[in-house]
Amino acid sequence: MSLKKIEQVKEDKGFRLFDLIIYGIIVLTVAALFIAVFATRNTDPLTGVRIYYSAEVVFEYEFDGEPTAYSDCVKIEETEGAITVTVTVPEGKNVLFIDKQAKTAKMTEADCNGKQCTYFAAISDNNGLIYCNPHKLRIEPLFKDLDNPNIIM
Repeated sequence: MSLKKIEQVKEDKGFRLFDLIIYGIIVLTVAALFIAVFATRNTDPLTGVRIYYSAEVVFEYEFDGEPTAYSDCVKIEETEGAITVTVTVPEGKNVLFIDKQAKTAKMTEADCNGKQCTYFAAISDNNGLIYCNPHKLRIEPLFKDLDNPNIIM
């Protein structure tokens, strides 16, 4: 590198005006996306849950009603303040625990490899979702906002 080139590099500013404009646009875009994602969440209290197996409803429960099984693969056990729903499908078995007082639903057991669905947070508002890919199960709020779905199936 020649000395003339080195002097030009030393005199050059670190950022040009065009660079600053581009960086500003990127920062504003990221901030707008962050606000759009987290400010538009549906945080209404959970009113019930619905379980799908391969896009077919197999169980529904509304907190002020009775649990309803739409398939023979669902076994319901009610105790004081809680419901345990066992879903046994050809791919395997999952157990969902529904707490009536706290109005939450949590996957507590699964016999698939990895058991990722048991690590999902408990559904406590209309924005929650539990998904078990190996067993083709999806647990979501009963009154999910269809205009703003979490996952497109």
